[in-house]
Amino acid sequence: MFKREIGVRSGGAFNWFFQRITGAVLIITLLVHFWVLHFYGAEHGEITYETVMKRLQNPLWRSIDLLFLVVAIYHALNGLVLEIHDYIRAKGLRVALIGTLWIIAILYLIVGSLTIFNLPGVL
Repeated sequence: MFKREIGVRSGGAFNWFFQRITGAVLIITLLVHFWVLHFYGAEHGEITYETVMKRLQNPLWRSIDLLFLVVAIYHALNGLVLEIHDYIRAKGLRVALIGTLWIIAILYLIVGSLTIFNLPGVL
């Protein structure tokens, strides 16, 4: 039906495997994030701005949030690139879409990192 182009699937096994690894890391970081926000350290069941800012002053929590950001962006980018390779046959369109995705991913990474490290009260 479709003629496969050489090189379209190169590196596919690594990307497929790493997609599963990042998915598992996302589940773990999401559960930690949820637990911390809703059960850990919230006085009287309330989550306030002050408790969140106090938590984010700890470098460990900022690192966990940064890990969550990086892994989520990579997981989303990798998943979309795999779908593009599977369904877009025109090489020029494929390159344009993947390039656009990389630009968007880098912008999200920059904005997310700046947000994590430039919060008021966070050193």
